[in-house]
Amino acid sequence: MLLVELRHSLRSLRRVPSLTAVSVLTVALGVGAGTSLFSVVKAVLLNPLPYPDQDRIAWVSEVGESGHPMPVAYPNFRDWTLGNRSFTALAAFGSDTVNLAGDPPQRVVAAEVTNGFFDVMGVHPSVGRSFLPAEQVQGAPLTAVIGYGLWQRLYAGDRAILGRTIRLAGMGATVIGIMPPGFDYPDKAEAWLSIAAVGDVVESRTAHNHRVVGRLRPGATFEQAQAELGAMMQRLYRQEPGPFMGKDAAVVPLAAHIAGKVRPALLMLFAAVGFLLLIVCVNVANLLLARVTTRARELAVRRALGAGPPQLFRQMLTESLLLSLAGGALGFLVALWSMELLKLLLPADLPHAGDIRIDGGVIAFALAVSTAAGVLFGVLPAWRASRMNLNEAIKAGSRSYTAGRTSHRIQSALVISEVSLSLVLLAGAGLLVKSFLRLSATDPGFRSDRVLAAELSFSSDRDESDIPRLRAEYSDLLARVRAIPGVTAAGTINEMPLEGASDGSFRVEDRKLPDSADAAYTVISPGYLRAMQIPLRAGRDFADRDAENSAGVAILSEEMVRKYWPGRNPLGDRIWFESMELKPHWLTVVGVAADVRQYGMTEGPFPQAYVCYTQAQRLASGTLAIHTPLPPASLERAVERAVRAVDRETTVSFRTMDAVLAASVSRQRFQMRILGGFAALALLLAAVGLYGVLSYTVASRRVEIGIRMALGARPGMVFRAIAGRALVLAAAGAAIGLAGCFAVRNVLAALLYGIGPGDPATLAAAVAVLIAMALAAASFPAVRAMRVDPTSALREE
Repeated sequence: MLLVELRHSLRSLRRVPSLTAVSVLTVALGVGAGTSLFSVVKAVLLNPLPYPDQDRIAWVSEVGESGHPMPVAYPNFRDWTLGNRSFTALAAFGSDTVNLAGDPPQRVVAAEVTNGFFDVMGVHPSVGRSFLPAEQVQGAPLTAVIGYGLWQRLYAGDRAILGRTIRLAGMGATVIGIMPPGFDYPDKAEAWLSIAAVGDVVESRTAHNHRVVGRLRPGATFEQAQAELGAMMQRLYRQEPGPFMGKDAAVVPLAAHIAGKVRPALLMLFAAVGFLLLIVCVNVANLLLARVTTRARELAVRRALGAGPPQLFRQMLTESLLLSLAGGALGFLVALWSMELLKLLLPADLPHAGDIRIDGGVIAFALAVSTAAGVLFGVLPAWRASRMNLNEAIKAGSRSYTAGRTSHRIQSALVISEVSLSLVLLAGAGLLVKSFLRLSATDPGFRSDRVLAAELSFSSDRDESDIPRLRAEYSDLLARVRAIPGVTAAGTINEMPLEGASDGSFRVEDRKLPDSADAAYTVISPGYLRAMQIPLRAGRDFADRDAENSAGVAILSEEMVRKYWPGRNPLGDRIWFESMELKPHWLTVVGVAADVRQYGMTEGPFPQAYVCYTQAQRLASGTLAIHTPLPPASLERAVERAVRAVDRETTVSFRTMDAVLAASVSRQRFQMRILGGFAALALLLAAVGLYGVLSYTVASRRVEIGIRMALGARPGMVFRAIAGRALVLAAAGAAIGLAGCFAVRNVLAALLYGIGPGDPATLAAAVAVLIAMALAAASFPAVRAMRVDPTSALREE
C-alpha cells in the first residue's frame, strides 16, 4: 500500500513541475539556513566539553560591590581550597601568549596553574607525568607540561623531549609531561607551568588576578557550592571591608561560562531560524491548498471509486512529505556548500569555532526538521482534501470550481501569519543594523587607519632582573623602527585599546578621594599617543627625558579628570597606584589625553592613566603601534628585521588597527548579517505567499470580475480592489507582528547598542517595507485582473 501511494504521489508531483520546484526550493532555503546555524549552536552550546564528567566542572569567581563576577584574589582562593566541602579539587590559573625560544622562536599560549589543575579537568599527561608537590612551591625548579600539538609540531613527537629544558618567556623549564591530543584549556594553551614555581602570586585580597575552576564532589550541587563559598566571602569581607574586596562568590558550570557571552545571540538567531521555518511551512501550505482546489475533480472521482477520507488524507500527506524530504536533501547540500562562508562570518571570539562541522547530529537535525516541516505544511491541505464537498466538485466539472469562503479564509489567515512572522524578523534585523551602524560610528578615541600593530614577545619578559635589559631593548627597537622610511610615529603599549587593561585603586596627594576611586593604567612609550593619533587636551606627551631616575609622570584620560577632578585642573597633582609597581611611587600629572575605549566598543570610556615605560618596575611584552602614510602591511618585513636586530629570540606578529577595530565588533556584525539574511528571505517568502493567494483569488474570481466589468466597473476599480485586499492582509499581519516585536523586546535589548528594542523609526520602517512588499506582490495579479476580457470570462461560465 505504501509503495502504491508513493508511486501515485510521485506521478502527481511530476504533473505540476512548477509547484514542485517552488515548494522544494522553499523548503531547501529554510532547512539549509537552519542546518547551517544548528551546526554552530551544536558546537558552541550543545556539545559536551571534552573532559570526564564535564557537568561537574565549575567556574568560580568573586562577586564585587557592583554585583558582577570578577577574577579571584589568590589569598581568597587559598581559603576556599582549605575550607570548602563541595569540591574534590579547586585550581587557579592564568594564561598569556609568551615566547618559546627556538630557531625561529615561537609564540605559544602558556598557562600558569596551581596544584590540582589537571585533577579538576580530569585529564592528565598521556606521556610523562604532571607536577609533583615539591615542584609546586615558590623557588622550586621550573618544570613544564606541553601540549600534544606543540610536541608534534616542534619536536616531531620525539619522547626524548622529556627531561630536556626549554625556554618559555625567558625562563628555563624542564619538560616532564605531554598532554593527550585535543586538550588545550585554557585559551588554546600549549604549555603549563606551576604558578608557585614561577612566583606569579600576589598576596593581596584586592588583586583579582586569577581564574578558578573546581570539580564538584559527587552529590554536591552548584547552588550548594555557591552558598558555601559565598558565606566564606561574606565573613572575609566583614573582617577586611573595602571597595575592592569581593563580597560574594558565583559558581556556574564551566560549559555555561565558556558560552556565556555568545549564548544570547546564538539562541536569538536560532529562534529566528524557527520563525523562518514557520514561514516556509505557511508558504508551502498555501501552495498546496491552492493545489487541492485545482485537483477537486480528481479527488471527487477517487472518493466516488471508494477512497475514504483517511486514504485521501494519507495520500496528500505523503505528497507533502516527499516535497519536504526532497527540499531537506537539497537544503542539506546548501548547508554543506555554505559552511565555509558561514565560518568566515563567525565572530573572532566564538568559542569552539574549530568544532563546527556537519556531523551525525547535524544530519539528524536536518532530517527531523524536514520531516516536521512536511507534516506541518501538509496537515492542513490534507485535511482540506479529505473534507471537500465532492458533489459540488463533480457538478462543477473542470471549469470553475472554487473551494468557497472557508478556503479563502484559511489562505488569508496563513498569509497574515506569514506577514506577522516576517515583520518580527524584519524589525529585529533593522534594529541590529541600526545598532551596528551606531556602534561603527562610535569614536574609539584613536584613528585606526594607516596604523600597523606589531605584537612583541620578548625572551626576557618574566624575569624582573631583566627589566633594565628589556627597557634597553624597547628603546633600541623604537629608534630602529622610527628610522624606517615611511614611519611617521611609533610607540609601544602593554595592552592595546579595545582589549582590556589592568586597573586598581589610586591616591591623589593631599586630597581625599572616594574609597572606590578606581582607574585603568597602561604602560606606554613616548610617541604612542602620536602614532595612534590620540589627541592631547592639555599638558604634554611623555618625552625621552622621562627616564627611570627622573620624577615620575603620568597622563590622564578626560574621563578620569571629569570623574575625579571635576571643575579642577589636574596638571601638577601627584597620584599613586597602590597595586602598580612604580619607581618612584608618586607620579606627577603632566598631560590630559582624549578618552579611548580600552575595554571594547560597547563599553563607555573608563578612567585611565598612562605611565611611561621607563618608570614601570614590571614590564611585559607589548605591542608596537606604527603610523605610516604607506599601506601598513608594506612595513612588516622592515619592522621584523628591526626586531631581529634587537633580539633574535623575540617573536613578532602583525595586525592592522583597522583589523583590531573590525574584530572588536565582529560579534555584532555576525548577528546583523545572519538575522538580516533571514529577514530578507522571510520577506521574499512572504511576497511569494501573498502573490500566490492573490493570483489564486484572481483566477477563481475571473467570472465575477468579468461580470463586474461588463456592468461598468473600470479597470482602476478592479486594480484597487485586488491591491486593497493585499493591503488589508499586510496591515493585519503587521499589527500582529508589532505585538510579536513587543513580546521579544527583552531578548533584543541585550543585543543592541545605542537604541532600544522599541525604536519607533525602525519599527515604522519595517512596516513600510512590508506594505511596499505587499503592493509589489499585488501588482501583477491586479494587472492581470484589469485585463480580464468580460466576453471570454462569461463564455467560460
